[in-house]
Amino acid sequence: MLKTDDSKGSQNQDQEQLGDSDVALHENNIPYKTEFSALLAKMSIKTMEMLLTQQQKQIAVALWEACNYGGRPKPENMGDMEPLRLYYEWVLRMEHTKQWKIAQKSGKLRTP
Repeated sequence: MLKTDDSKGSQNQDQEQLGDSDVALHENNIPYKTEFSALLAKMSIKTMEMLLTQQQKQIAVALWEACNYGGRPKPENMGDMEPLRLYYEWVLRMEHTKQWKIAQKSGKLRTP
C-alpha cells in the first residue's frame, strides 16, 4: 500500500497478485476457456446445478439477487431481470480457472 505522504510512490511496495476475478487481465493463461464456455452454453441449468456445490449455488444466487433488485423486482421490471443461468455459468467458469491454476502450480498439467 502506498503511503499518502510519498508523492512519487515507493519502488519496493508489495504488488498484489492477480486473483481469479481478474480474468480480463490474464484470460489467455487459462487453456480451454473457449471450449469450456461453449460447453456451458449447451448445458442445461439442471446439469449446472448438479455440478455446483451448495456454497457455489449460494454465491450465484446472492449475486443474481443483488443484480436483480435484491430479488424483489417490481412487476413492470420482470422482463429486465437477468437469468440465474448467467450467474451459474460465471461461478463454474471461476471454478474452472481456479482448478487450472492449481493444477499448473502443482506441475501436474502443462498449458497447451
